[in-house]
Amino acid sequence: MGIELDSRLIYRRRLYQQIADDIERLILDGTFPHESRLPSEQELADQYKVSRNVIREAFKSLKEKGLVSIRTGSGTYVRRPTTEPVSEALNRFVRHSRDEFSLAHFYEIRRMVEPESASLAAQRATPEEMEAIRRQLRAMEANQHDSQAWSQADLDFHCAVTAATHNPLLCSILNALIEPLRQVIAAGHADPYGPQAGLNAHKRILAAIESHAPEGAYQAMLEHLLDSEQRLMSILKKGSQ
Repeated sequence: MGIELDSRLIYRRRLYQQIADDIERLILDGTFPHESRLPSEQELADQYKVSRNVIREAFKSLKEKGLVSIRTGSGTYVRRPTTEPVSEALNRFVRHSRDEFSLAHFYEIRRMVEPESASLAAQRATPEEMEAIRRQLRAMEANQHDSQAWSQADLDFHCAVTAATHNPLLCSILNALIEPLRQVIAAGHADPYGPQAGLNAHKRILAAIESHAPEGAYQAMLEHLLDSEQRLMSILKKGSQ
């Protein structure tokens, strides 16, 4: 049995998306500056010669993109763009395409992103950011026998290093990998020598960042990732036997 599509719904969907695209263009070219209030639903409905429901759906689309915020009783306002929608889109892609990714693919991406992040953190980290990295290392030390707490502290360590790069795009990429990263960290904790090896590796990464040694931080992070991947591959191999 074929699926019957309502042409009126298709037209309406295309219409609100066209209007959303037009308003997005006006936001990006500065016609509607950041924090400004957009015209009301009725004003835009009159301008575009459509119903208020179509404008409401256009606003909803813009909100999902992170371009506007809707304040009940006040109106719709232009938001300053953030990396959040980018990170969320990447995260959705990773979650829905997980079966297409191998462990090797995952670590290829980590090796492309995280050693450079450690290098930049060694150059840019503020005292407060340095302390945030230390705090997560202390949490790892305190929770070596608690897989869940260890995994969270390990994850937060890597996030703190990336935050210290002051590069929002790097943070978006790492945030998109949060769930698979959490899983591989937990799996690595299952290795009898995993926690101690991980702790030693993170200490070397922190020491290089504290010493403001970009090359040392890069190498320490790269060696950690190579060791982590090797351990996980070994765990998977044993599990398949």
